[in-house]
Amino acid sequence: MILTLEDRNNILNKLKGKKIAVLYGGISDEREVSLRSGANVYDAIMSFDELRDNCVLIDVQNHYDVVDVLRRENIEYCYNILHGTFGEDGCIQGLLDCLGIKYTGENTLVSALCMNKVYTKRVWQSSNISTVDFVLLKDVISITDTDIKSSNGYSINYPMILKPICSGSSVGVSLIHNRKELDTVLSEIADDNINYFIEPFIKGNEVTVGISRDFDDNIHILPLLGIKSKNEIYDYDAKYTPGKTDLEVPAKVSSEIENRIKEECIKAYNVLDCAGLCRIDVMIDESGKINLMEINTQGGMTNTSDIPAMASSINIAFEDIVLYVLGLMLHKK
Repeated sequence: MILTLEDRNNILNKLKGKKIAVLYGGISDEREVSLRSGANVYDAIMSFDELRDNCVLIDVQNHYDVVDVLRRENIEYCYNILHGTFGEDGCIQGLLDCLGIKYTGENTLVSALCMNKVYTKRVWQSSNISTVDFVLLKDVISITDTDIKSSNGYSINYPMILKPICSGSSVGVSLIHNRKELDTVLSEIADDNINYFIEPFIKGNEVTVGISRDFDDNIHILPLLGIKSKNEIYDYDAKYTPGKTDLEVPAKVSSEIENRIKEECIKAYNVLDCAGLCRIDVMIDESGKINLMEINTQGGMTNTSDIPAMASSINIAFEDIVLYVLGLMLHKK
């Protein structure tokens, strides 16, 4: 991910005079995060003399309106920093494909697949990649004081984690200790239960892995980042409230575990056909077993986000991350 002077000049020369839009905001539950990410990305692009006169910031609050704005501004490239539904699930990607506009991040198919945590897990399981098992909430047939049971015969004991199938930034994630807590959460999402799944709560160490291809299609991994949340889990509050989480870069894991994590993440990234800068969340249980939890194809770029922290640890400036992502866009097939 380290840009050479030649890389830097090539990217800036190719984009000089081109109309670039930073797409941010959006209409998902992650709107506020995207607004913060987008403002940072826009400032980074504006720091380059070659780009600042042709960059616009677009808050995507209505997809009909955004088409008009993109056409009116003669936009040729988009830095997509929308998070969540309609932003990283293939929707805006398909729209931009139809308009013939190049964009950062994964393509339509990969975006849609990776946004769906259950489909991602199924692909990983079919490729013998270590990921924790799960139960779709709609398939739960029995709830007792000790566990839940699924129609496929699989059971999960308390404590357990309930997650939305398609969401990011830990929006809607609940740690459930007992049946009373589960009943409460289920009553709150009664009309939306087909969109959730449950997995065992893993007690152990959490790390996140920044991974990307380079301009020659080689895969690179940033220093692993250890997450020490002051909340019970690394939830939305812990992610985006300064002081709620301690980040360790590099993560304090043994070289043996670090190598196993990297090997699994490279396989996981490849089987999903990813090509951009992604982040894979990993749990290491108390026995040392590695469990890949999910992949994020459009990680946050806020002041408390993980990817910028990883890059900063090896002296990669925020502006260079942004330029690198733009460079990957230019190399997309």
